Amino acid sequence: MDAVAKLSALAQPTRLEIFLAIARAANGITSSEVAEQTHTMPNNTSVHLSVLRNAGLVSSTKEGRSVTYRAERGAVQRLATFLSEAAK
Repeated sequence: MDAVAKLSALAQPTRLEIFLAIARAANGITSSEVAEQTHTMPNNTSVHLSVLRNAGLVSSTKEGRSVTYRAERGAVQRLATFLSEAAK
């Protein structure tokens, strides 16, 4: 478990907001929808999405010209479990 990478990715306020927008979208969300919901510029959104994807917190699928992002709920659960166990 690379907890440091995951926590580091979520430590930046805009990135946390982007992750939460993705997590709320049960069926996934496109990068343009993320940018719109979080009021971030598309190029900045793309950079943040890459960090979240590299940390294993989100996954993406390309559908035509758009990319849909989904939260990796299992990774989040494993991080929560790791933190919970470490606190004992």
